[in-house]
Amino acid sequence: MLAKKDQKWLLLPGVLLLAIGVVAVIGSGDKDATTTQDAAITAQSSTSAEPEELAFAEKESTTSKKKVATSVVGSTVGGTASAKTTATAGQQQGSKTTSGSGGAPVVTRSGGGGADTSIYKGFLGIIGRNEVIAGAIATPPSVGSNILPLTGLAGQVPNRPAAIVKIDNSRPARPQTGLNAADIVVEEEVEGGVTRLAAVYHSTSSIVGPVRSGRTTDIGIINGFGSPLLMYSGANAVTDTLLRQQPTVQNRNAGTSSGYWRDRSRRAPSNLFTDTAPHWASASGGPPPPQFYYRGAGEASQGVADDSLTVSYRANRVGWQWDGSAYKRTQGGSSHMTAGEQVAAANVVVIEAREMATGMVDSSGATVPEFIFVGSGKATVFSDGKRVEGIWTRPTLAHVATITTADAKPIKVTPGRTWIELIRADAGMLS
Repeated sequence: MLAKKDQKWLLLPGVLLLAIGVVAVIGSGDKDATTTQDAAITAQSSTSAEPEELAFAEKESTTSKKKVATSVVGSTVGGTASAKTTATAGQQQGSKTTSGSGGAPVVTRSGGGGADTSIYKGFLGIIGRNEVIAGAIATPPSVGSNILPLTGLAGQVPNRPAAIVKIDNSRPARPQTGLNAADIVVEEEVEGGVTRLAAVYHSTSSIVGPVRSGRTTDIGIINGFGSPLLMYSGANAVTDTLLRQQPTVQNRNAGTSSGYWRDRSRRAPSNLFTDTAPHWASASGGPPPPQFYYRGAGEASQGVADDSLTVSYRANRVGWQWDGSAYKRTQGGSSHMTAGEQVAAANVVVIEAREMATGMVDSSGATVPEFIFVGSGKATVFSDGKRVEGIWTRPTLAHVATITTADAKPIKVTPGRTWIELIRADAGMLS
């Protein structure tokens, strides 16, 4: 138990599931990823308007405080990272926020995992981290000294692992905090066709949120970053067990970690926030491997002119428009905002991956999908106002995916922030 009053655990209630002749308890509660076992299973109802995760039970602090942290929140779209600024979650959200970790190193306790995963029907959770799925066709990316590995920008490289935060992308979650401080952001489709974001931080620290739940698709994302921190609000017992089984990942489930707090101006579950700095203070491991090949100074960009793209997820239409210096993001026909500015990236990489059913459903009966980001598939790279068609190849979960032309030549991107749109293979989602 934590001693300091401004730290607290977020305890995750189990979700009681009723089946024909069967009572199953799915713990570490995320209601939108329940399970089915040869019978229709109905999740316990909640007040949420959509099949979202259950709100967490937590003790209220007698004194409401603002969460204060030092964050580098300047642009990493292009150029060098900007100077540090001090910000509060209340300032970034424009609202009062309950107390967080107060900057103290995050503490984790034992618990979670250990569930029977036999009902899981996906792929990523059953293969070994070093199990070979495809042959390598190119040497993985590398960077020189004093080059930030996840952006390719010049700077002092922090001796810390990547921190990967699962972020809500539903309407109640917007505007999110910290998206333009991330080095890489992966958008992934979950049940019902809505999307979640996996934001990857290394070069800068930031307050981030709203934090949401994990999915088995995340297994294919997190393993390529070496020994990252994985910060998420929770998951059903099966998914949580599979996530905790990843041998090099430092699990920071909010149910067993301090360092999370709730913004009371927002409705649960889209109101959970965290700060990467206290998580790094108790983390182990060094910098993550580079994920992309970067163009050198003065090196010409590849591809044909193409200044826009649209990605049509089942329940989220995303647009990116090149403005001469960055790609600006829209979704649902409106600018996608984060902390008062439009979400922007130096590059957008579209990864096509095979979709599988996991054997789990949400409370409405929708299938919980898994996208297999290991092996190989089609990649489309948008950088410097140009488009390049290519392929991604990832021999094992432990490998970084190499993105190359069909004849195995590296496709290079602009140094800066990169967004990855993870989509269904051969589904016509990119236009």
